Amino acid sequence: MIYQIGKTIAAGVVASAMAIGATTASAQGILKGDVGGVGTVNHTFMIIFSTTLQKKAGINLQVNEGQTLTRSALKLGQGKIDLSVVPPVMVPWMHKGTRFYKKNPAAAKKAIDNIRLILAYGSGVRHYMVWEDSGIKTFADLKGKRVFVGPPRGGASPVAIQAIKLNSGLVNKKDYKEIRMPWNAGIQAMADGKLDAFVRPAGIGAASMDQLGAKRKFRLLDVDPAKMVKFMAKPDRIMMKIPAGTYKNQSNNDKDVVVDGFRHQLAVRKNMSADQVYKITKTLFDNLPDMKKAAVTLRDVSAKDPFTGGNIPLHAGAIRYYKEVGMKIPANMIASK
Repeated sequence: MIYQIGKTIAAGVVASAMAIGATTASAQGILKGDVGGVGTVNHTFMIIFSTTLQKKAGINLQVNEGQTLTRSALKLGQGKIDLSVVPPVMVPWMHKGTRFYKKNPAAAKKAIDNIRLILAYGSGVRHYMVWEDSGIKTFADLKGKRVFVGPPRGGASPVAIQAIKLNSGLVNKKDYKEIRMPWNAGIQAMADGKLDAFVRPAGIGAASMDQLGAKRKFRLLDVDPAKMVKFMAKPDRIMMKIPAGTYKNQSNNDKDVVVDGFRHQLAVRKNMSADQVYKITKTLFDNLPDMKKAAVTLRDVSAKDPFTGGNIPLHAGAIRYYKEVGMKIPANMIASK
């Protein structure tokens, strides 16, 4: 298995899960976890964590990569998998049965009640990337262009579309051509010159940016914080900067680039045993310093701030760990039942 370590890119991370049911997997001592595509902080985090769990705790976590997280949250709540990354933006959609869950709202509402949190963590920033020779220097210049916003399903695309509108007034499908496809296909389309702009949520120092930068010089667009006030009001969103010099082939890397950052959640099925979740949580935090040394993009996974952005109640096993280390648990993170 070859892992992506920080900004030095290994050839890819291969951790595809075998096609077995969660109940069978758990009975065999194997946990199943879902994560999105290669190149995200979430993916790097899950792959390194799965290795850590195996080496340090003897827990076999089989990671199914390249998944659509809206579907993964349903699978988690239905007990078909044991662990998954759950973006906070999706949680209200599940509670209300809206957006991607409107075809079967009852299933979504039932599923979200069966999901519990281990921690919330900083998982990157949105990169608004354009080719330097495209003439695009601001969001307004995206008018009439082909803009990759994310996969066909999932929370990334609606958020990217909202950010573009706030910073430019441009409406997707009307003022620019909205392109949706899987992450890896989007990277390839950008590399092949089939796109004018590429919106990529990823950790600062993301390998995907360097990968595209090897083709030709690119520019990263700044967001306007004054236009993003309401957008940033949600607790899982934070204003951040991509430091100057982060990407070698970025044309405007002589200054910090202002962008919106975000947080994600690591969650488990509600009926996982408290002892097992405690063990998973303790293994994570006991080994987090070494995990962060292995991948620079994990810099914002913090043992000091595991609750900000979280909007799922904590699992009893995680609560046990946090109380053991003396952390004060916010009241809204404790399940009522």
